[in-house]
Amino acid sequence: MVNSSVNQERRRDLTKIPPKIYIFDLDGVIYRGSEPLPHASDVVSELRNRGRAVYFLTNNSTRSRNDYASKLSGMGIHTKPSDVMTSAYATALFLKHKNVNGVSAYVVGEDGLRKELRDAGIKILGSDASSVDYVVAGLDRSFDYDKLAAAQRLIIGGAVFVATNRDPTFPIENGAVLPGGGSIVSAIETASGTTPIVIGKPETYCVQMILESAGCSADEAVMVGDRLDTDIMMGNRVGMKTAFVLTGVCDRDDIPNAPSDMHPNIVISDLIELLDEGWASN
Repeated sequence: MVNSSVNQERRRDLTKIPPKIYIFDLDGVIYRGSEPLPHASDVVSELRNRGRAVYFLTNNSTRSRNDYASKLSGMGIHTKPSDVMTSAYATALFLKHKNVNGVSAYVVGEDGLRKELRDAGIKILGSDASSVDYVVAGLDRSFDYDKLAAAQRLIIGGAVFVATNRDPTFPIENGAVLPGGGSIVSAIETASGTTPIVIGKPETYCVQMILESAGCSADEAVMVGDRLDTDIMMGNRVGMKTAFVLTGVCDRDDIPNAPSDMHPNIVISDLIELLDEGWASN
């Protein structure tokens, strides 16, 4: 089950400190589009029965934490908004913490991102604004040339460019993928000539907030994800245990050619294997 390229020494270390917390990516791990993936609800329920804390961490900025909690609960995975960390919410907190007196932003993104920013006290201005403090970009399925031109003008005019994430794609039903927020971020980056501050995975801002909230150290936590370049890389950066599940974007064959900081502790074909591995057993 475990790919030979996976660091075997790190895999043996999994038995030394039983995990206290599991952090799951969503797209390609818990569900694809509107379809839950096999055993997701059962695995989360069993982990909780064993006393493990379960959180969800997504780079997808299109929904608010409340929206994701409702979606997961509708799939039989009882979830509170506080169990969910999104790149949209993390971006809102990042701007709020850096600017106590409030700031303005032009947003290239959808309702979830806008809601989280407004809730954090960020003033959202339109494309006709003469200037803003920040241009915030994420997945926007109505992205067009006018939004690109407005973002370019405002960034060149002095706005700080912040991206929720750089994911080039995200998985949906029937094994298909669609352009992700990173494709839009790249367009704005190219047009403005400016590299953004990135909040989401593989940057560690989101997961550090989860670990702090849970009162856990990184070596007591497991990151479960389907992307080597975001989920696994982020988990490795902070010293978490990492499980790479083959139900999303990346494949087992991607591991040998990936840098060592993207190599997971284990590779699984189904979430149920987390339980079989004994990761949640004392």
